[in-house]
Amino acid sequence: MHGRQTLDPYSVLGISREATPLQVARAHRRLAKQHHPDLHEGAHQAADRMRRINEAWVILSHPVRRAEYDRAFPSAGTPAGGHWGASRAPIQPVAPSSTRTWASWRATAADTRAAPRTVRQPGEVPIPRTRRPSRPDPPPSTFRDSGWAAVLAAAVMILLLLTAIAVGRLTL
Repeated sequence: MHGRQTLDPYSVLGISREATPLQVARAHRRLAKQHHPDLHEGAHQAADRMRRINEAWVILSHPVRRAEYDRAFPSAGTPAGGHWGASRAPIQPVAPSSTRTWASWRATAADTRAAPRTVRQPGEVPIPRTRRPSRPDPPPSTFRDSGWAAVLAAAVMILLLLTAIAVGRLTL
């Protein structure tokens, strides 16, 4: 191509190699709006930028052409291929706001023993430790709530069943 360096469509559109077709289309549309020659004074430079954006779009918009490009240039669109190399500053870690670690914030055994204690007077109602409401008192237990009521009901049902069988045999 006229002795030009090979175009990296991923870096032109500013997307990663794993970008979906929707992300490719959105990046192309955003850059086309931003660099269209009709919107800029330097028409020659803007036309060159727009041509590169359209070439990248032609390659990445079609699945077959994109697959062929990915096979031909396996490192394109990755940090190793230089996609984000010079255009982005390296990330520097932020200095911690405090030099104390989480372990130094813990109370020692001596601090725990020295902490003020609440002394309760005899007969004083203890303060609940949670915001959860206390459980209501259970209702008084009756015969129907016991297991004996179920046993008695089963025995009555068996007697009725046996009586029905006996009466049925006598009438035959």
